[in-house]
Amino acid sequence: MSKTRSIRAWRGEPLRARTRSTAVLAVGAIPNAFGVESNSTATEKDACFTRRLATASRSFGGLESRTPRSPLLHLIVVSLILLCSSSVLPAAPRERSISPSRQFIIFGGNRILRSAVSDAAERVKSKVLGLLHLRDQWSVPILLNLERPQANAPEVPPVLLNFSQTGAGLKIQLDLLVDRDFQPAVLQREVLRALLLEMSYRALPSLPAGTPYVAPPDWLVDGILTLDNESPEVFEGLDSVASYPPALGSFLAQHPRLLDSQSRVLYCACASSLVRILIEHENGHAQLTHYIADLPRASADALSDLQAHFPWLGKESGAMEKNWSENITRVARERRFALVTFAATSEQLDECLRTKIAQDREKKNSLTLEEAVRASRPSIDPKAATELGQRLTLLTARAHPLLRPVVVDYQLAAELVAHKKRHGLARRLAGSAALREKIAARMSEVDDFMNWYEATQAKTASGAFRDYLHASDSGEEVPRRRDALSVYLDALETQLR
Repeated sequence: MSKTRSIRAWRGEPLRARTRSTAVLAVGAIPNAFGVESNSTATEKDACFTRRLATASRSFGGLESRTPRSPLLHLIVVSLILLCSSSVLPAAPRERSISPSRQFIIFGGNRILRSAVSDAAERVKSKVLGLLHLRDQWSVPILLNLERPQANAPEVPPVLLNFSQTGAGLKIQLDLLVDRDFQPAVLQREVLRALLLEMSYRALPSLPAGTPYVAPPDWLVDGILTLDNESPEVFEGLDSVASYPPALGSFLAQHPRLLDSQSRVLYCACASSLVRILIEHENGHAQLTHYIADLPRASADALSDLQAHFPWLGKESGAMEKNWSENITRVARERRFALVTFAATSEQLDECLRTKIAQDREKKNSLTLEEAVRASRPSIDPKAATELGQRLTLLTARAHPLLRPVVVDYQLAAELVAHKKRHGLARRLAGSAALREKIAARMSEVDDFMNWYEATQAKTASGAFRDYLHASDSGEEVPRRRDALSVYLDALETQLR
């Protein structure tokens, strides 16, 4: 009789118990298993279900009464129940924000961070649309995923752009690792790269899965970002590339990520000059838009692609190089309106003062301006002296305010020497040279004080040495250990920062 009751219980009750167990786990009737505080009181229905579940367990044991109970079997059953319940409970959705144009969807971070990222992305987008004279007609949204650095995943790159084909169409996702050294310029550059990618593939929504995408060229990204940059470094780079313009083919083939800081400044100056040359030409905005739309079909020869979309640059490589050299010199000359730094002013003044404008009495040695005013009856070259005065006049308009009086003295002296009037110029230029030395010494003291203050007293860094610090850290980087203790210590260090 006992065996019959056990068989009836096994055929009936446990089936209903198993059905109810799923419902109970779905609503969380065993809250302690998920770390939630349970109530001290239980309903009559829960108590009834508990008794039935115990009956089913005893019935299962009675069916095989000759086999001893195993604690391992109960542990496996409980583990399976918990595993099934974890798949039933829904995960909490990540917080997100949508930009005003609704193209950027930002995940992760807090509301303030997402708002700042949205504002920066919208500014970059407005700059691109204004440059190309286009309306906002986006079709593919861009997902911006903000993540914090994790100690158990140190190999995650700081920036990762994912472009893929899904069932609903194209997907563009930009993963950003936000830490204390995160630079806004990186966000602007990668958002611009994603925008240009969306514009390129806007007309190709049905790409086969796994098709590799063609990224926008680096010169276009850096050129758009630095197009209206009026920092002293950019103007100094423009002056350098105007004096010694690089070949257009070699410039297009460069990889800016492999360049040092000074070479990167020259690269940005060339990129901004090329973009300005292209858009200033007649119908240049439409041609540049067409060039961006044809990037998925671009070839490996960047120079030929540029010539195909901008035929006015030249039909041959020689003509293109000549046109490039002439236009970059023109752009640099037109952009010479901003004040240069003290060091750049001093360097350009020294270059002017090294110009030979006269010869000595025996006509054996060439003389500079300072040597000509001290020499006895020199042979002055009026044309060279006039050209020197013109160069100093141009330098006066951009010179540092502290050195401008000194530049003006040398400019007046060059004009007087061109007219062969040298009376009192030696004493006057000696006073200008002494004043220049005093100003240079005081500026050196100011630089030393500012460097000391930033290193020891300032609460925020200026960012002037960020490239050098990153280069030093990357050179001394050692591989992280992945054992349990090292991962725990790395996570603790990340939290205590």
